[in-house]
Amino acid sequence: MTRRIGFVRTAVVAVAVLALAGCNAIPGSGPVQVGLTDLKQVDQLVQFNPSGPVAGSSQEDLVRGFVQAATSSSDDYSVAREFLSTEYADQWDPYYGVLIDDGSRPYRDDGDFAGVLSLAAAANVDAQGLMLPAEPGPTTDMRFEFELVGDEWRISSAPSGIILDRSDFLAIWSSHELNFVGPDGLLVPETRWYLNRTALATEIVGGLIEGPGRRMQESVQSGFPAGVTLVSGTVPIVDGHARVDLSSELLEAGPETLKLVEQQLSTSLKSVQGVTGIELLADGASLFEGATTTRSELRPSADIVNAAVVSDGALGLLIGGEFREIEGLSGPVLDLDPEAVTLSFDGTAAAVRHGGGVTRVTAEESAIVDDRPGLVDPSFDVYGTIWTVQRATADQLRATTPDGTGLAIAAPWLAGRDPVAVRLSTDGSQIAALVESPDGSVVLVAGVVRDDAGVPLRTTDEAVAQLWTTGSPVDFDWIDQTKFAALTDLGNASKVTTGGPGLFAQEQGSVPDGAAISGGGLRSQLRVLGDGDALFASQGSGWQRIDNGIELLAKRG
Repeated sequence: MTRRIGFVRTAVVAVAVLALAGCNAIPGSGPVQVGLTDLKQVDQLVQFNPSGPVAGSSQEDLVRGFVQAATSSSDDYSVAREFLSTEYADQWDPYYGVLIDDGSRPYRDDGDFAGVLSLAAAANVDAQGLMLPAEPGPTTDMRFEFELVGDEWRISSAPSGIILDRSDFLAIWSSHELNFVGPDGLLVPETRWYLNRTALATEIVGGLIEGPGRRMQESVQSGFPAGVTLVSGTVPIVDGHARVDLSSELLEAGPETLKLVEQQLSTSLKSVQGVTGIELLADGASLFEGATTTRSELRPSADIVNAAVVSDGALGLLIGGEFREIEGLSGPVLDLDPEAVTLSFDGTAAAVRHGGGVTRVTAEESAIVDDRPGLVDPSFDVYGTIWTVQRATADQLRATTPDGTGLAIAAPWLAGRDPVAVRLSTDGSQIAALVESPDGSVVLVAGVVRDDAGVPLRTTDEAVAQLWTTGSPVDFDWIDQTKFAALTDLGNASKVTTGGPGLFAQEQGSVPDGAAISGGGLRSQLRVLGDGDALFASQGSGWQRIDNGIELLAKRG
């Protein structure tokens, strides 16, 4: 048929925010990591030229000048160190992390020899380059201590790490996807932030060797053999090729390991400016040389897909403004009087929530997978498993494999919560829930632990708040492997906010009476069902009504 139709906070976040007070160092998750100390002399590519201290500066002037001077990493942050006392200049560690704020920064004295800078924190980046958003709330106080050096004030104690407002941060730092190995060789990206400098390729390779961050360590791993190191400590770029010379431990690995190493390198380094390929060596002997590779060639992913909807009593896809019924699925799905529909990634199956629970539907058969009351919309993972969640017992998930085996999956981070949506990332490595927070809504993200065949075992014990937004929670969906979108209710309108693990939240405008949201591979493919039966598409900074008569907006995966 073809026709045209018009809360409780997680421990990780608490540490990430509360540890900022006083003279504590700028926080991050997990233990302090040893950075690439031999690269400290390498200058950033975008240069700021801050001034050193001015004679007769007040304590406040000194603090503000010091913070501004930290926009330049040249010569191991030499300008910023001029604001410090001689003894403390060697102790201050600018590489511990970055606190990103809105730039307002009121200052107050705290006695004769100390002062406090109050920051409206937006996010922080730890020593591994992992970003966490800061919870909305009171400002974060950063304490500085002073001493007189001759007749001039100098800072004798300051928080470790640096402070940047968002515009300065984005001018000199950039996000990159480090690709690690999941079950069955599936490559999974983890977003990291790095200072834009000539050592960028070296830092990315160092991050791959070190392995995934603490939150993802149970879900993915590095394919690099244990003990392997960079022979020269750097990754030079020669004629567009990143020359990665690893130690002899690489030679002891089998061909499958070498393939994984090559894939991790080629996908992770392709975002580095000027890198068009890689050369992999072991103790100087060349093992591989080739172009950088796109993700889609190496792992299943949610390609840009057309919106799936129910309209005029049929389930179909909207393709170029045309409605095309999904033959084989439409009839059995509509027979269930669906309240929500999720299609598998290959489009051959549907998970349908209805009055009796959730049923798996294919062209050949239908089988109920969860008959509990109060279920949220189901989610398919990339392995074909259907995940169902009962709001009243959200910490006990159910995963039903393609052969009908039902698995109880523990999710302790959802205990006592009432999620409106729980969905798997498109590569199945992470699970996210949209829940209510004291100030609106929050997206919590945990890792999924699987066996070597991809069968889920459990989720990680903790989840991390990866997006805070205003309004009560309505719906949520992943856009692709690293980004998602949340729909919240502000009373007279519904707001769309996009984000992702390690990414800034971005407000995307509002839709009248938004009821459901569906991702589609790109922000431009986002669809929202609102204003009764109207379908809205993202256009520019707002939303455009593209169709009417839509009874239900389905999801993919």
